[in-house]
Amino acid sequence: MNTRCVIGIGCDDHGDQIAGLLVARRIAALGPGDVAVHESTGAPEQLVAAWTGAGETIVVEAMPGAVPGTVSRCQPHPRPVAGGCSPTRLSPDLREALALGPLPERVTVITIAAQRFSSCAGVSPEVALAAHRVASIIVDGWSVPASAVASAVAVPAGV
Repeated sequence: MNTRCVIGIGCDDHGDQIAGLLVARRIAALGPGDVAVHESTGAPEQLVAAWTGAGETIVVEAMPGAVPGTVSRCQPHPRPVAGGCSPTRLSPDLREALALGPLPERVTVITIAAQRFSSCAGVSPEVALAAHRVASIIVDGWSVPASAVASAVAVPAGV
């Protein structure tokens, strides 16, 4: 069983909404063999099924944003004492999945700001570049032994 999981949420034919899938596909191609990689439409049941049994999960999705390609991250579980994620930074389906449980020991959500969500729109260059960068940072961060990553932040602060 894999203790690390990456879930890319998205849709292939709705412009920038593909961002999470691009990250998942790149990690699947480059990533360490001990990482389970899933592509999802974001349905809560899919998300729960994908992260069940994982110790650490990173979820990546596109969210509307003013500057395409801006990357944000938050950690909704376990919720740090001083804060966590604003519910407005998470899609409704992801919020529902987090409420359904069971949850991994650690969940980190990475959002890539996007503006193109129309059917058959192409992905914007800024979002494609951000997806590539996010995937590389995740792979680089997980290339070290799991024991070293366990005490570090799941995704380096530069993301």
